[in-house]
Amino acid sequence: MRSIIWTLLLVTFAVGLAMLLKVNQGNVAIVWPPYRIDVSINLALLVILGTFLVVHLLLVGLATALRLPERVREYRVRRERDEAAFALRDSVLALFEGRFGRAERLAQNARQDPSFSGPAALIAARAAHRLREPERRDKWLDAADTEPTALHAQLVTRAELAMEDRDPAAAIDAVRDLHGRGARHIHSLRIALRAYEASEDWDQMLATLRQLEKRDALHPSAVRGLKTRACRALFARRTGEPVRLKELLSSLRGDERTQPEIAEAAALAFARTGDPAQAQRLLEAALDQQIAPRLLQAYAGLDEVSLRDRIARVEQWRERYGEEPSLLLALGRLCAAQALWGKAEEYLLHSLRLDPQPEAHVMLADTYEAMGRPDAAGEHFEAAARLAVQGSLGDTTNRRPKALPAPA
Repeated sequence: MRSIIWTLLLVTFAVGLAMLLKVNQGNVAIVWPPYRIDVSINLALLVILGTFLVVHLLLVGLATALRLPERVREYRVRRERDEAAFALRDSVLALFEGRFGRAERLAQNARQDPSFSGPAALIAARAAHRLREPERRDKWLDAADTEPTALHAQLVTRAELAMEDRDPAAAIDAVRDLHGRGARHIHSLRIALRAYEASEDWDQMLATLRQLEKRDALHPSAVRGLKTRACRALFARRTGEPVRLKELLSSLRGDERTQPEIAEAAALAFARTGDPAQAQRLLEAALDQQIAPRLLQAYAGLDEVSLRDRIARVEQWRERYGEEPSLLLALGRLCAAQALWGKAEEYLLHSLRLDPQPEAHVMLADTYEAMGRPDAAGEHFEAAARLAVQGSLGDTTNRRPKALPAPA
């Protein structure tokens, strides 16, 4: 439709011009003494128009000829850039394919374009690392420093490769340099977490773990496990240093203090440092939140705390949580320590009826020995050994033995 409209306009313009020239009777006189030229005005207009077109074409051709070297240079630069881009693309594909030698060669070709020099050097560094060429890898990493936009990527790559080489100190240096420049990406924090864990820098590991926890960058179970490991190591390292222990405890959040594994480690550290009251408070606060067998075992082992107070507190938890085997086991242990043999026997037998465990059998056997009943003690020692052997063999199909009758 557009071509038809333009054709009609051109035909209309031609017809109008022909009619105008037909009615135009004027002349143009060109005088150059002693010469005189008379031409019609139509011819003069056509000559002027033709001259303009010829001059215009000559000027356009001259400008094109003058710009020809520059266009050739631009073409060469564009071709080199395209070749470098294709080489960079192919080097990335070769790296993912596992063709590390080819990836390094193509990355070298891609560095012909300065804008690709940084990414190409990083790809070549990763390829050289996979080829176990540390000298070439370090050379490529140093080459990536020449491009400021690739500096953060270079530091992250250096940290990752250092961790693969089991060199946490170098990884920590790279991550600290990166964080010092204001870049605190989740990936760099994960690398730092692994590096601090490998170097056993538990303080920094705990601080980094809390940053990742705020960003929901790790699964809650992973956060719990790593936090437990760090806190247990810190409490073990500061055992015997009351001031530092209190500083560490004050740095923990309330939910962290009541986490069973952390509460147990903290309580044991304070108990060994000579502060059983603090250990008691920690264990009681954690057990008020949830029942945990290892916390009850640690609480029952606080020999510096009054037995009556501990028995009364465990009885309160029994009223709150119900007939839990771990609570009954703790009560049996505490009553045995108080020489309340009848109550200890009652609690331990009740615990065995709910959940037979080797520990309960051993404690009940010790109780019967103290009561002067060696036959009953031997039966429970045998039952404890049987359960222990079944547990070591992984026999879960017949875990629960026959309940032993209470001796008369």
